[in-house]
Amino acid sequence: MSISRRHVLLQGCVIGAGVIAAEMPGIVALAQAPQTPERRSLAGLAWNDPIVASYRDAVAQMKQKADSDQLSWVSLAQVHGLDPNTYHFCPHGNWYFLPWHRAYTVMCERLVRSLTSNNDFAMPYWDWTNDPTIPDVFVSPTTPDGKPNALYVSDAGFERTWPAGTPMPPEIVGPDVLQSILNSTTYEEFGTSRPDGQDSLDPSWIINQDSGTQGVLEETPHNNVHNNIGGWMPTATSSRDPVFFMHHCNIDRIWALWNLHNQNSTDSLWTDMPFTNNFYNPDGTPYSPKVSDLFVPENLGYTYGLPAPAPASPPAVMAMGDKVRTLFAASKPQGTAGVKTFVAQNAAQASATASKYLEIPVAVDATLLTAVARRRPASSGTELLAFSQARERAASGPRALAFIRDVTVSDPQGTMYRVFIDCDNLTPATPVTDPHYVGTFGAFEHGSHGGKHAKPSFVVDLTRAIQRVHGSSANPPARIKVQILPVANQPSARLGTAAPTQIEVAFVSV
Repeated sequence: MSISRRHVLLQGCVIGAGVIAAEMPGIVALAQAPQTPERRSLAGLAWNDPIVASYRDAVAQMKQKADSDQLSWVSLAQVHGLDPNTYHFCPHGNWYFLPWHRAYTVMCERLVRSLTSNNDFAMPYWDWTNDPTIPDVFVSPTTPDGKPNALYVSDAGFERTWPAGTPMPPEIVGPDVLQSILNSTTYEEFGTSRPDGQDSLDPSWIINQDSGTQGVLEETPHNNVHNNIGGWMPTATSSRDPVFFMHHCNIDRIWALWNLHNQNSTDSLWTDMPFTNNFYNPDGTPYSPKVSDLFVPENLGYTYGLPAPAPASPPAVMAMGDKVRTLFAASKPQGTAGVKTFVAQNAAQASATASKYLEIPVAVDATLLTAVARRRPASSGTELLAFSQARERAASGPRALAFIRDVTVSDPQGTMYRVFIDCDNLTPATPVTDPHYVGTFGAFEHGSHGGKHAKPSFVVDLTRAIQRVHGSSANPPARIKVQILPVANQPSARLGTAAPTQIEVAFVSV
């Protein structure tokens, strides 16, 4: 029996106990176009690898230029933010987050090629799921041959605070988090939803419009890795830290992985939005792609060596995606079959604090809760499933999502916000291995940019926690207690608070 290259690659990306194995350099090489530079994982790349050396050399050159020079490191960072409290162009908390940062990373990649005359350069990525410590080539002030290391941050007051050699916690970058991201069935669940009220292609919808609902990709690994690293990274000028582009290159790679089996949004308010004069080419001319110009990495001059996308999703995934999409629609249709929502207000505007978690009970239909609790699990915990198989199983039964709306946060740089359900003995010491644990979100500087909607919203999937907590219950309750618990991301961090306006629990079935 002949086996296609696509079959080999996709079966190699397996999920077992949430593990996604994507390190297949020999087979991946078969899928890439030889003339297109391939973005590689930083894992195993030595300090003098041509890819690392080119990036370090280019960063050093840019740092030596006057700040006013368009090709300086400061000018490049100002494309992302003018200062630690003001955005320049970059969107967060809306559906332009992924394409904008893809174009920004491409811009930097092209600058490196031009400055180093290395046309084979492709931006490496920091795969924090498989290698959760900050890569070694970024943590020493000098290279092994005694020269200054331009990838090290020594700016006074903006030194990284995350200890070298300490892994990022699995609750923000682990295999279960990656599995949850890749199981998203619609772009707005995967890549953050549209800003509230968007009705045009006016560029003001790109920036200072952080009123979309953040999914797991943005709210968990993206936000928390920024905050945990410290220094420049939790600020609007986070790209002053050279590790920024390694982090965002991995975010971009995950988008490419998701696109193997999922279609991007076709809404023209997304696809047709131009990033006019947001970026520039190495020769100083404007680079102004629109969103739809950014869908195919190979058309932008790089590849991850992935196979061609699957032609269509399985029926169960498409049906689930259609239902979930209604939850993110500009105007939610009433009475959509298979979709039922329940809302509870945080009437007293109570906050989750270091000394007291916030609990908001949401009255729900016990029949719907029972259906979710007793559905077949997405994974047995030990069973090996191909990625596509696991994704289809995750979409084949009823789901429950919680939308944590309009959250007022304080001191988000030092805080991770854990979500639990129905945990009667919840304390700061409750581990993320507890059956009641749902997930962890972070907030990336949303409260200080003066945007139209400076209170971020988040969505978390309650399905697996409901199964664990209520799966064996004879009579599941007609309510879910959603609990938010702030925890410090480092021992010395200043712990923040969170106060949502409301929590909406949605049940979706196909």
